[in-house]
Amino acid sequence: MIKWTPKSENDLENILIHITKNFDIDLASEIVYGIIDYTEITLTKNPLAGKLLTSNPLFAKLVYKGNSIYYCENPTDKNLYIVYVQARKMKFKPRRLNDNEVA
Repeated sequence: MIKWTPKSENDLENILIHITKNFDIDLASEIVYGIIDYTEITLTKNPLAGKLLTSNPLFAKLVYKGNSIYYCENPTDKNLYIVYVQARKMKFKPRRLNDNEVA
């Protein structure tokens, strides 16, 4: 099962707000729902679809239209947790990748 952490949901909300303010709500909805659909469909079909991070191989990354989606598997419940959605052209925040949110 795929689960979105509260921080990753907040990331999606921030992307939605940013695109809405700078462009329009239709584009914002298209991008955010595209990220969600792409992530859930891809990981449901193949949980190993993402590229493992060399800096922390517990996490993997998918990319959708320039937006990076970081996730990991919780060894206890075997669910995949989306922990961080990095909007395109935004600086990577490595501190966001920790297993405290999925323990």
